[in-house]
Amino acid sequence: MTPQEERTTQKLRFARLHLDELKSQLPPASGSDFERSHHEAFLTQLFGSYNAFLQELNVLLGCGLKEEGVSLGKMRDALKKKNLTSTVLRELFDLDRDSNSWFRQAKDYRDRIMHISGIPLAFHLGGPKDGKVAIINPQTRVEYQDDVEDTFTSWFLSTEQLISW
Repeated sequence: MTPQEERTTQKLRFARLHLDELKSQLPPASGSDFERSHHEAFLTQLFGSYNAFLQELNVLLGCGLKEEGVSLGKMRDALKKKNLTSTVLRELFDLDRDSNSWFRQAKDYRDRIMHISGIPLAFHLGGPKDGKVAIINPQTRVEYQDDVEDTFTSWFLSTEQLISW
């Protein structure tokens, strides 16, 4: 395993740890600082695994970029100069551009918590959704159908699949 692959899997393990703590150590609908800090930490680690994956691709695809200059666009340009393309880079571009993709939605939330504010949440107390905590889309103000933990689990599994190419 290369150092880049090792870092990618390590960051994914870190995301899993935060997700597991959310699932096992909190009462439902607490809204506590512990819960919210784990939401943010989960998304930070999840995208840390994605960024480590880009470092991995830089090496595997022979892009030759310096570690601090790795991005999808720069890798695409480096491959273009060699008259090469990459299906995995195309898939990553497509996921990033599609505002309805799991990746773009997760990335938008991660960007929001890093640069603007906390994740908007809906807390349900009483009624058929009692105890449910769901993410609210900050642009559309539409509540996600799944509980936040289920949404994060889905994003985690999708990331895991994505980086296992």
